[in-house]
Amino acid sequence: MSEVGSEGLAYGEILAHAGERAERLLEHDDPEVRADAAEVLDWIDAYHREGLGRLVEMVRQWRGEIFLEQAALDPVVGELLATYSLGVDVDSAAVERTVQAALDEVRPYVASHGGELEVLSVDDGVVKLRMHGNCDGCTAAGDTIAHRIETALREHWIDFRRVETTEATQPPHPPPAPGQMATGLGIGPRRP
Repeated sequence: MSEVGSEGLAYGEILAHAGERAERLLEHDDPEVRADAAEVLDWIDAYHREGLGRLVEMVRQWRGEIFLEQAALDPVVGELLATYSLGVDVDSAAVERTVQAALDEVRPYVASHGGELEVLSVDDGVVKLRMHGNCDGCTAAGDTIAHRIETALREHWIDFRRVETTEATQPPHPPPAPGQMATGLGIGPRRP
């Protein structure tokens, strides 16, 4: 990278310098310093991933594919976009398989409550879902998304940013009580 930053260093050198400093902190003798450094880097990464992802979404909504192609050619912007797999062609079939594998881990839990998950789209790290069955309108659906679905997606897909769901079509209702399961029409007693 030949462009120069405010300190007179090329942006590639700045990135390398920051990486070396972060690496030293991650290898520090004090475990608390290591943990703090890892946590700060994770938060910075999450912030950048979400911010850049939202920017790419906005550009695409404005039909800015040509702009994204040109932005990807810039040595700094292109590197950032590539780091988060944004604005560039990715193997959509591989991403779909990864997302489905992550959701397959959660589906038995969702099915035990009489629900189903439908993937509507996967784009720039955002998975759009529709909840069916008893999950549609369930007051605990947000917890299922936050604690189960997002966790599974984060563990399987490095480029995952967030889950979006469609609005519920059913009125709000509580989740099944322990010892009960979904019958398909509502919540009923478990049958042999």
